[in-house]
Amino acid sequence: MEKRLFLTGSMERDKSALLRALLGDRLMYAGGFLTGNAVDENGGFIGMELMPAAAGAGVSGFEAELFIDCRSYPPMHDNEVFRSTGVRLLEEAQFYPFAVLDEFGGYETVIPQFRAALYELLGSALPCIGTLKKPEEADMLRQGLGLGERVNGHIAALWEYLRQDSDTRILDLDKCERAEAERAVRLWLSENGG
Repeated sequence: MEKRLFLTGSMERDKSALLRALLGDRLMYAGGFLTGNAVDENGGFIGMELMPAAAGAGVSGFEAELFIDCRSYPPMHDNEVFRSTGVRLLEEAQFYPFAVLDEFGGYETVIPQFRAALYELLGSALPCIGTLKKPEEADMLRQGLGLGERVNGHIAALWEYLRQDSDTRILDLDKCERAEAERAVRLWLSENGG
């Protein structure tokens, strides 16, 4: 069984929701990060936020950090969230049984400090599970944020790295049944999930 399993697919596939549901309380014992929708006091969408994986299991004491703010157009992005908190969460993941990487493979790959910490984690023996943005969706996000083309080069390099790694499996939910993805995650958890 592979040490790293990443679900990919179009946004309609609810990759993150599926992964979180299957991980359940095991998120309490996971390093890494989750991303989520940030909402205002009325429940309106305002952007995307980053939080430790354990926050997804209800562990309190964590403050989610907004990294994409959609309250203006074009949306604003805060690279400092990945440069500081993102790097810290990746580095601290080594102290947990496994790491979760939720919705990675987007514009954050252009941040040198985050990219270095990500590759260090992916090159380690620590089991990882997560959701990976498809390059097409990452490119749409890049355009929406008004970022340059070099982001696509970093995304392509990440995909190439993951495809060549014999300990990594990328499961495309656009090409398989949901039940197959559920079985793959459960099997991965039974062998790597603490």
